[in-house]
Amino acid sequence: MSEQKKCSDCKHSKCRCKHEKCKVCGHKKCKCKVEKKIKVKVNVPTEMSEPIVCNSTCGNLLLTDQVPSLEIWKARIAMDATVTISVFNSAMSTASVRVLVNRNAESPVEFSVPSGNTLSATVDAAESIIVFRIDTGRTEGKYFLEVCFPVICDDKRKQKKDK
Repeated sequence: MSEQKKCSDCKHSKCRCKHEKCKVCGHKKCKCKVEKKIKVKVNVPTEMSEPIVCNSTCGNLLLTDQVPSLEIWKARIAMDATVTISVFNSAMSTASVRVLVNRNAESPVEFSVPSGNTLSATVDAAESIIVFRIDTGRTEGKYFLEVCFPVICDDKRKQKKDK
């Protein structure tokens, strides 16, 4: 059973409200001592982190016997990039598409897209993206790629080179 506390507005001793309207004394804002304030400590960064730049591109895929695989992106920057890749494999395709995202010092991310489907993945520390045709046949489709990476201002870049 709840504790009986006195209402601080009228000192009524039978106040059992839950910090709404007091049912006994009628005050709209009962100030019972039951209410506890919870303090939450939030860490706020003192410095702004580097700005993030995102570039996106899209294109068509046509994988055949002459072109069974295609590298659609390769990192040319020193910073780790986060990529989001979406691959659509047309229902007219006779083969599936295998997507391989190679990563810096980590296991690659790999997935297959059957004909008539779209699959996506977001991968940190990506180095390159290669699409392969699985089995024989013709694969047609589209891809969408978004690459995001932090930008270091010239002053910070000079400091990193000096270290």
